[in-house]
Amino acid sequence: MLNYIKKSLALSTVITGEMATDDRQRLESLKNRLKAQFGVPVGVHMTGIPLAVSTLLTIFCYAMLQVSVWMLLFRLLGLPEFKVMMGVFLAAVVYCMVVMSTMFLTARGSLTGYKLHISAIALTGLMSIVYFIWTWISLLFSSVENYTPQITSLLGLVFFCLNIVWMNTSVFYRSIALTLHNRVWRKQLKMDKR
Repeated sequence: MLNYIKKSLALSTVITGEMATDDRQRLESLKNRLKAQFGVPVGVHMTGIPLAVSTLLTIFCYAMLQVSVWMLLFRLLGLPEFKVMMGVFLAAVVYCMVVMSTMFLTARGSLTGYKLHISAIALTGLMSIVYFIWTWISLLFSSVENYTPQITSLLGLVFFCLNIVWMNTSVFYRSIALTLHNRVWRKQLKMDKR
């Protein structure tokens, strides 16, 4: 079902293992194998757009549940609710820094960065699913005056699903192959400088 995501993780793992050499011929052969994976014609995968779209969808998914989560947290702690936006803002800044860091690490061909990016998406998706279930159960079993939580929970789930579908495309897979190719190339350049 998630074939391209599994393939890109497997490719990243194999390439990371095979890069642990200083043999120029093996590195060149590795680069050629990766060129075959991402294809020679220039396409959208060459621009970094696939990774940026994934990051934006992750941030949108995260943003949908923030106000409700912070309202609940402030009520539980007995804090004044007019300060909720401060909590939302601070959490958003930290979250964006984390997700952007994983995006930049992935763009540099880092297997760890890619795994962290997928983990951030999975954790955000899990929070979105829990939020969706909670809002719809509250709609069924209590009187609701405002349907905003149900709408935002549905939107968060849509953003999460779109992100999974997007990451499971050949375009995204080819962009990962390109980032790995560029990592091998940077290693070759460092070897040439020595």
